[in-house]
Amino acid sequence: MKKIFLICFTLIASTLLFCACHTESMEDIVNAKGNLSLSSMKVGVNLDVDVVYLDSRAESEIDLSNYIVTIYDKYSQRAGQWVYSEMPEIVSLAVGTYTVEVKSAAEPSNGFDIPYYKGTATCEVKENQVTDVPAISCKLANMLFTVEYDESFQDKISEDVVTTITIGENSLQIPASESRKAYLIAPDSETASMEVSLKGTIDGEVIDYSEHFDDVKSGVHNIIKYQFIPVSDGNTVTAGGAFNISIAIDSSLTGSDESVSVNPGPEPGIDDFPTGGGEGDNLPTIVGTIFNGNSFDISNDVLEVPTSTNENNPLPLQVTLSAANGIAHVFVTIDSETLTEDILTGVNLAASFDLAEPGELEAGLKGLGFPTGDAVVGQTTILFDVTGFTPLLGLYGAASHNFIIRLIDQQGLEVTQTLKIKSVE
Repeated sequence: MKKIFLICFTLIASTLLFCACHTESMEDIVNAKGNLSLSSMKVGVNLDVDVVYLDSRAESEIDLSNYIVTIYDKYSQRAGQWVYSEMPEIVSLAVGTYTVEVKSAAEPSNGFDIPYYKGTATCEVKENQVTDVPAISCKLANMLFTVEYDESFQDKISEDVVTTITIGENSLQIPASESRKAYLIAPDSETASMEVSLKGTIDGEVIDYSEHFDDVKSGVHNIIKYQFIPVSDGNTVTAGGAFNISIAIDSSLTGSDESVSVNPGPEPGIDDFPTGGGEGDNLPTIVGTIFNGNSFDISNDVLEVPTSTNENNPLPLQVTLSAANGIAHVFVTIDSETLTEDILTGVNLAASFDLAEPGELEAGLKGLGFPTGDAVVGQTTILFDVTGFTPLLGLYGAASHNFIIRLIDQQGLEVTQTLKIKSVE
């Protein structure tokens, strides 16, 4: 009986010891801490196609001081929140995956000159390590509109002419005299249906016209253009008669055949084109050099790449980037209908990167023939060679692809161009 008691006691003691060790181990895991370096974070404000990067504590013409910085854990629970100008240098967090969100201080609303920007980055906090936050690009998160009228009718448009834009439950009236940019709250989806109506008096005629549009993108500059055509009776145009009205929607970054170059003007407190100096002959340039043996106009041409293109027959496609003051950064954003972030990650790429500071993407970029690091920084001319990338464009069928290239030189002068490509059957 004593032996049985002794054996049972030994088993119980061993079990308690195991439980104690297991509990201690679990506590170590739960209590494991790491550090997140917010001071290393670079934040950009994407004004249409232009992204402005800056160091978190650096002097800048762009005022991010009132932006809101929030850290969320993997369960979308808030782990910390600060005003950008008051955020700590280092934050101690439990080991795990976190999302850092930077957004405008004011929530989105419908009105004029009230852009709303938001951007996120994901990072992994590891035990007893300091993790840098990746660069964050704050993109326009509401819908931007301006209205343009047929130039030949500018002096015939009365003060009562109003354009009304309606997207879902959100609506905004834009008088013809309004010069500010109009913003509407964006839907949760990337595109939306939109109703545009025009009412008022033009050249003595009362106009009441509306049109429906599908697949209007948020986060880009949508330009509503009116064209007024007098109704003709046979070969004679009726003077002062009614009008046929044509409405076109031009949206930057849509990949459409129409190239729209948009300078939306200075936002409140934000410089759209911070140059750090005056214009001159030393401005950097981005020029289309070769596409399938010929030069091309990067500002206007949409290049067609067959979906049959493969690694054995890539199409030669090169863009020349030049900066007399030496190159500092080459920021590239891939805006594609089919090449998603997950697909790009699969080939060691990302939707946005900097050839000058590629980080962990360097191997993938070099594998596709892109220059990186020292081959970019300080150089006066480099080739942005997309040849090795052309076989990837048609993998998922016909689609539009935009490579938004932003070149900044050592003096802060910059230029942005969009390389527009269509993969076609």
